[in-house]
Amino acid sequence: MIIDGHAHASGDFLKPESIIDNLNKSGVDKVILVPGELGSDKNYFLPNLAKVFPSNNVVKVTNPLTKFVIGITGTVKQIPKGNEHVYNLTQRTDGRVIQFIWITQQIENPIKYLNEKLAEWEFKGIKLHQCWEDYSVDSEFFRAITEWTEKKDLPLFIHLYSDNEAKQLIEYKKAHPKLKLIVAHLFGLELFIKYNFKDDNLYFDTSTIQLISTKRLMDAIKFAGASNITFGTDTPYGKQNLKKNIDRIKSLDISSKEKELIFGENMRKLLKI
Repeated sequence: MIIDGHAHASGDFLKPESIIDNLNKSGVDKVILVPGELGSDKNYFLPNLAKVFPSNNVVKVTNPLTKFVIGITGTVKQIPKGNEHVYNLTQRTDGRVIQFIWITQQIENPIKYLNEKLAEWEFKGIKLHQCWEDYSVDSEFFRAITEWTEKKDLPLFIHLYSDNEAKQLIEYKKAHPKLKLIVAHLFGLELFIKYNFKDDNLYFDTSTIQLISTKRLMDAIKFAGASNITFGTDTPYGKQNLKKNIDRIKSLDISSKEKELIFGENMRKLLKI
């Protein structure tokens, strides 16, 4: 089983027909979607920064730019409508789309919103993104969302902004071993290694090949184990992301069983499907 555990409902994944077509062509069983740019079927070119800086966390470089652009455009205000769009896609793709709901501070009373939408949509996880809004791991907003997520036994997927936030997340996770946490883009991997922190409910996302070098991916596998790595593409941020990322995992010098875990078995276990 292959599950794309990190993608957005835009570009190749904007419409039901293109979703099913792209999944079928790539041999992918399911995709986890969160909101993307509303109504956009554009796939974006990303320079292969990981190839230029194979030992570096290049997302630390791209994060300030992302934050600047989002701040100017105000795109975060579209997230609630984007969540509705993702839900609609789940109803029109024969079980191929899995919804993670994206929570922002723009949503009034987010816990009430989560309870209502869980009952209505039966989404399978939560997404947080620190580039899209200013909040810390130490904030009341973050803690309220993570406590709700842990109580519901759902996975939480987070895009961290800085090394300091990664350090705070390590400390928070130590106190919440039952929280099922997925760290986007291997962000802060070197800090997790430095502090030798890992647990059974801590996972690292592989997306995407332009941002994560094969060296860093292998470092993550050696540190956390293949059983704690989840496959993702971050589509539409990068062209031909499904093919490129699948080919990369297939080419790794690891066992077939480890590849199966990364491609989908780990996420299948997290989602209880």
